[in-house]
Amino acid sequence: MKWHYLLILALLLIAAYLIIPKEGRREVVVGTIQGGISTLDIMEADWMKVVRFDKPLDLSQALSRGEVDVAVITAEMYAKFAEKDKDLKVIAADMLQNQAIIGIEDIRELKGKRVGATTASGTYAMFLAYLNLSGLSQKDIIVVDAPPLQLVQALERKDVDAIVCWEPIASKLIAKGYKHVDFIKLAERYLGRKPVMLVWVAKASFLGRPEAKEFIEMRERAASEWGKRAPEALKKLYNMSDGEISVLMRRVEIVRGLPKEDIIAAWELASAGGYISEGLIEELKGRAFWEG
Repeated sequence: MKWHYLLILALLLIAAYLIIPKEGRREVVVGTIQGGISTLDIMEADWMKVVRFDKPLDLSQALSRGEVDVAVITAEMYAKFAEKDKDLKVIAADMLQNQAIIGIEDIRELKGKRVGATTASGTYAMFLAYLNLSGLSQKDIIVVDAPPLQLVQALERKDVDAIVCWEPIASKLIAKGYKHVDFIKLAERYLGRKPVMLVWVAKASFLGRPEAKEFIEMRERAASEWGKRAPEALKKLYNMSDGEISVLMRRVEIVRGLPKEDIIAAWELASAGGYISEGLIEELKGRAFWEG
């Protein structure tokens, strides 16, 4: 029976190796904005800590102070942060644009309409860019500014005619039968390409740590496993029904690697919407991307 004890000991040693952090490995702190989906939703490790921020400014300050090692944020938000913090690098893309205008079938229908939006966001700048590309401007609409959940309530009460939102709110409303216009479809119509919405960014100092390679590999695994693992995780995290999950999984496109041109396209849209300067884009092209 001695071999039974040896087998048990071997299994315990393997479990200890998998569970206990490797010697010298430090905790990796990952920051993101509250209330938006990403592949971070299916990533977990005993050495990773996730912090969700209510305000982009709070996340920006945490990054600058080194309290957060990595963040998953919108491409245009990265540009805003990197304008002042030149130590920030884009290490990967995460998702293509998944924002939508809910309540209409064509963006040109918005003329003279009440449009709900969170104006202190890069998404709103993207919306303004698409509005301009469609031949309209901010002067052609009546803007109602509110946080995302209040926008949903305003739409359901018919206080507004349409709202600008992102996932998972977009899919929840589309599943209810609301008409919509997807940002990614507007991009294909007006730009002929699909801009990136979310990117992963890190301090250059973090990228020199031994944990960085393992973290990036874990992120890539999450991207490849999204279709299999996301439905159950999103149900729990965002209280979504099977129907809502089905809509979301059809709409959201995960990106692997670092498609620079599609990230730059998002910056150009943000510039057209007045969120960042055109000169900043030229500067970022030369220093934003981690070459690994």
